[in-house]
Amino acid sequence: MTDWAQQSISLTSDIIINEALVNEPGPNTKLEWVELFNTDSMEHDLGSWLFASKDDTTSIPSGTIIPPRGFLIVARKLVSIPPDSISFEGHWGDRSGVWGDSPKEDFPAIEAEMSLTNSGGTVSLINPEHNIQSFTWDKDCGDGVSFERISPEEDEWFCCIDSNKCTPGKKNSVSVEYSDKIELKIFPNPFSPDGDGFEDEVTFQYALPKMAELSIKIYDVKGRLVKTIVENEPQVTGEKTWDGRDDKNRMVRVGIYIVLAEAKGITNSVKKMTLVVAKR
Repeated sequence: MTDWAQQSISLTSDIIINEALVNEPGPNTKLEWVELFNTDSMEHDLGSWLFASKDDTTSIPSGTIIPPRGFLIVARKLVSIPPDSISFEGHWGDRSGVWGDSPKEDFPAIEAEMSLTNSGGTVSLINPEHNIQSFTWDKDCGDGVSFERISPEEDEWFCCIDSNKCTPGKKNSVSVEYSDKIELKIFPNPFSPDGDGFEDEVTFQYALPKMAELSIKIYDVKGRLVKTIVENEPQVTGEKTWDGRDDKNRMVRVGIYIVLAEAKGITNSVKKMTLVVAKR
């Protein structure tokens, strides 16, 4: 996944490309967008800046203000009239046909010409001094899943891990501290999935190395696979739960099980722990 996207940064600019939805949710390409972030403590007027994608170039209008430490969305289709969901405002706002009239719409957004291709492409931001920064990808993250920049200081990107698949106008879901190797906590352990309302589920809490995919699998003491909790899923930190049922939805027997957690990415890391299924 590390070679899917790369960022070429002009270090003289406080405004950076921060997130990009290149594979829109569903079939309508009007839902593509790019997010900018202002790393400065002062607001900036992006008038006379250029936004470029493929053969399209848009001059950002004067008076387009991006707030300090704030976001601005560049959308392929900002609003639609009559209002519907086939626009940025219709999908991520309140569908009023007007941007900025709802608590959901508390960040600036503009419309620009763009054509973002799932299989690869480039978007560029050009300031009045002709400094160019470009974000390039050669594979998308999946339907409706955005690319997110890991931090303003780094030129590394990862697929969004938020449950909403993207985070327009919000802190990136991958902007967290990483572990040098996979960390795993299991609680409660033992747990008793007997339906009495007490400790019926076990939680796996994890932190992964940078830009890694997570797999968690449960095996019995004879090494037979019992349950796949997650497999090769982009993750950073978080948790998963298990209700004690196997991959065939049968309740497992009381006993000792092996939890194998694996992170694959820039560095690979494996963690093995025991888990006790008990009966109260």
